Amino acid sequence: MTDARKVDEVEKALAELPDLPEEVAEEVLPVEPEAVEADPARLKRLYDQTRRHFDYYKRESDKLSAREESLRERESATKEHETELAGREAELASAEKEIAAQRLSAKAGFVDDLRAATKEVSGKLDAMLVDAATWGAEGKAKALAAASAEQERLDVERAQLATEWESLRRLQAEVRALQTQVGSEAEFVKAMEGMLDARIQRRVEAAVVSLREDLEDATGQLEAARERIGAKEAEVQRLRNQLAQFGDDPEGLKRRVEDLSQKLRERKDELSRRPPEAEIADLRAKASRVAEAEGEVAYWRALHDQIDSQLRRYLVNVGELEIVRDERDALTAQRQTLRQAIAQQKNDWEELQTKESSARPFPACSTYDEEPSLTREVPGREVDDLADLVDEIRNRMATNSSTSFFYSEADVRIFLAGLAASRLHLLQGISGTGKTSLPREFFKALAGDTAVQIVEVQAGWRDKDDLFGYYNAFEKRFAESEFTKALYRALLPANSDRPMVIVLDEMNLAHPEQYFSVMLSLLENLETGQARLDLLTSEIPNLPRKFEGSRLPLARNVWFVGTANHDETTVAFADKTYDRSHVQVLPPNYERFRPTIVGRAEPISFHALDHSFKRAARDHTNEVAGVKEFLASSMREEFAKFGVGWGNRLERQIERFVPVVLAGEGDLTEAVDHLISTKLVRKLEDRFGVRPEDLESLADNIEIHWDQLERAGHPSKTLEGLHAEARKLRGGFGS
Repeated sequence: MTDARKVDEVEKALAELPDLPEEVAEEVLPVEPEAVEADPARLKRLYDQTRRHFDYYKRESDKLSAREESLRERESATKEHETELAGREAELASAEKEIAAQRLSAKAGFVDDLRAATKEVSGKLDAMLVDAATWGAEGKAKALAAASAEQERLDVERAQLATEWESLRRLQAEVRALQTQVGSEAEFVKAMEGMLDARIQRRVEAAVVSLREDLEDATGQLEAARERIGAKEAEVQRLRNQLAQFGDDPEGLKRRVEDLSQKLRERKDELSRRPPEAEIADLRAKASRVAEAEGEVAYWRALHDQIDSQLRRYLVNVGELEIVRDERDALTAQRQTLRQAIAQQKNDWEELQTKESSARPFPACSTYDEEPSLTREVPGREVDDLADLVDEIRNRMATNSSTSFFYSEADVRIFLAGLAASRLHLLQGISGTGKTSLPREFFKALAGDTAVQIVEVQAGWRDKDDLFGYYNAFEKRFAESEFTKALYRALLPANSDRPMVIVLDEMNLAHPEQYFSVMLSLLENLETGQARLDLLTSEIPNLPRKFEGSRLPLARNVWFVGTANHDETTVAFADKTYDRSHVQVLPPNYERFRPTIVGRAEPISFHALDHSFKRAARDHTNEVAGVKEFLASSMREEFAKFGVGWGNRLERQIERFVPVVLAGEGDLTEAVDHLISTKLVRKLEDRFGVRPEDLESLADNIEIHWDQLERAGHPSKTLEGLHAEARKLRGGFGS
């Protein structure tokens, strides 16, 4: 704490020094107080700034010495041509020597004032010389009076400058003392590292001895196992010989087992494609009844033929003929009855087929079409001011009735600006930082509880069917996923003007570029027009109302937020996913604040929110142009050294992101620092061939160039990311 206080005193003293001239201001870095503990890097920066001030004052002193020499030459020439004023010139030369001594003491500060004073004195000297040559004794008297007054003023300034120079020397001594202390602490750390290396070496040697003993035991066990395996192999060979004597070949039996296994799999596949057992039993019963009816028809037809033959043989017998006629009429009636039964069975079969074909293929989505609460339009309220909206949402999240969430104003503002920049968000950070809670509570405060749908990503997801669902051709039904149902709900009248969000929790448990690839392309198309999702290969009957043929339109009022942890169970995002998305890294913890009770308000209108984004873009076109110019002139060349560049996509995101940050009462540093840290610095992580000193140099250059964008700003996220990556590389954790 004492070292930090000394550093603060040095910074305060440097801040009290006068401003440097404009022609050298770019050579000196400004002293910006930071609320951090003293560290070697900070001490080095303070020392370098002190040295720059010292060197500048030394150069100015040399210039003043050259000016003094010129004045002396002028005095010599005056003595040669103005003999009558020789005495006065001697007095003026003495005064000039005293002024030179004062200039030498002024090299610690007040350079501008001293330069003006020197110029004024020189002018007075010239005027006095002219007056002396013109009026003689009268000019001499005036010159003496002016020199006396100037001498008194310079004496006062000399004392003030001496005091300030002594203060600067004291500060330099304190900085050197702090550097010495840091060096001794570094030596102590090196000594501790040596002790730890020795201790680790001893532990490693003990572990090696233990492992060698375990290896010898394992070798003995391996030899014993080999002997047992040899005995088993001999026994197997003996059994094979016995099988060969009886004509049974083990390989043949194995092939037979494989053939039977293959047939079993085919039978299982055939059974999986069969209809349900209840339908099969019903159809079999109906088919059995039809077969029985057809058998009876065949029986009676044969009997009818037999009777007809008997009638032909017994035509002479009238009584028998009448009997046969009655039997024939009975058989005819029975045949008609059987025909009607067969026709009824056929009608039942056709009705069953019609019922199956008329079932709804998207049952959940079709149910939404009939739900009254979703078929009525819900008007949303207007957005008056984006800064007020940021404050309102932040306080609503902190006054949640169940659990309060305290997010910083900057994080809420950047998340809101990200909604304008991209439809896809990636939230990163360590576990427990509120990656899932931020989008959930944000959209609940923005548009109500029904505006949020959370989808749990599974590690086994490989293609779009895992995300959207799939169509079962046998059952003529689509297995709707929560993701697909949420997309359909966003199209209904109750939600068409409501901002909606789908949160893909643990998005990088599987490869997003595989199961989410279709959505990545559709979200690109959604920026320029309407996008549609192909869920079916062809149009089928009884689709939900919002379908356009076999395709489902993608609503413009839906955002997609993916949360991501980075550990051994997850995969890394590809650059194309990062480039298309708004990336935000959440801090490990937040500071609690006293929220304002804002009550419960109506949902925000999506069209009003979109209009406020466009209005902010129109109001801040000049700032956006300045940001583009700053990146092109100051940052492009710096990042090109590492093979990192950007194109039109980043510029489009700048045009939408920066205005919303400014409209939400943020500044240019907050917006541009976030974009550079998440879009450009991120690409330097684990990049092959990057050295720590290159990253440190890049951080210094960015800090120097930042004044061109905003003098009062400090790109903390960018510099912190570069320094963290440099430390990681020095520790041997990078590529």
